[in-house]
Amino acid sequence: MTIARERAAPRTQFFASALCVAAAGLSWSFTGVFLRLAPHLDSWQFLVWRSFGVACAFAIIIRARGTGSRLKRFVAIGPMGAVVALSLSVASIAFIVAMKSTTVANALFLSSCAPLLAAILGYVFLGEKLSLRESASIALGFVGLGIIVGGAVETGGLAGNISAVLTALGFAGASVAMRRGAKRDYTPAVLGYGVLVCILATGVCAGKGVSLSHPPLEMLAAFAGGLLAMGVGFALFLRGAPHVPAAGQTLLAQTETIFGPIWVWLAFDEKPDVATLIGGAVIFAAVVSMALTGVSPTRPKAANGQEEQALLQAPKASGRQGLE
Repeated sequence: MTIARERAAPRTQFFASALCVAAAGLSWSFTGVFLRLAPHLDSWQFLVWRSFGVACAFAIIIRARGTGSRLKRFVAIGPMGAVVALSLSVASIAFIVAMKSTTVANALFLSSCAPLLAAILGYVFLGEKLSLRESASIALGFVGLGIIVGGAVETGGLAGNISAVLTALGFAGASVAMRRGAKRDYTPAVLGYGVLVCILATGVCAGKGVSLSHPPLEMLAAFAGGLLAMGVGFALFLRGAPHVPAAGQTLLAQTETIFGPIWVWLAFDEKPDVATLIGGAVIFAAVVSMALTGVSPTRPKAANGQEEQALLQAPKASGRQGLE
């Protein structure tokens, strides 16, 4: 009986952790709903309050994890941390522009190419080898991307789709930078990106002479999108990721890509077109195929109980989820 319990304990821990990772993706999937609740805010206005919410969420997470002074933790991330923060800033801005310019489904499906692009960047900049299956997965992903972008040319949504691809490229860059400077806690870099985008977006709004406090309910929706969707999602992810292999994280966190378009369809009757559904299915298959190789696109191993390694895996694990 005792042996049976000992064997069941790791299994139970794995399932609980896997559930946390899947729930993290589910939390991130509500980003589109919060964005559609703020129709009168332009991309920069929305970014001000959403990024402020992100910064607050990660300040809370860092405080809760409480390992050393915040200043020392910021310094410890080094130059690669700055690259991570800048890459995430580009991805965040591009993601909101994409969601404001095209459908949520298009934005999510195209930006979910991040693991595929990260594999290419890892090959170019880190010398990471690509297997035949990985190469085929990347080619398949580009087929899906072409289907969605081709449909956007016909419907006039090309600019939004290009922004979504730029989102994926930003997250892929952050993933490669994290792998280049491995074994560091990059949580402060995520906080830094939230602060940076908030300041930048505020400056743009000031330059345009745009108010930041109107309308209040939409401002609140944008802030909640950063604080709740991001904060709750990452709290769950950091809890579950250390006990789930990277490939499993990639698959489980796809709940964002799956459910994101569903929520806006149910709440706002925003239906993706046929090209988006076909292309999205192809991209999803490519990401799943990449994950099933067991290196999606790399496989840094997290030591038991070290949440820093879990954060290190975050951008590649979910494609782009939760860090925009």
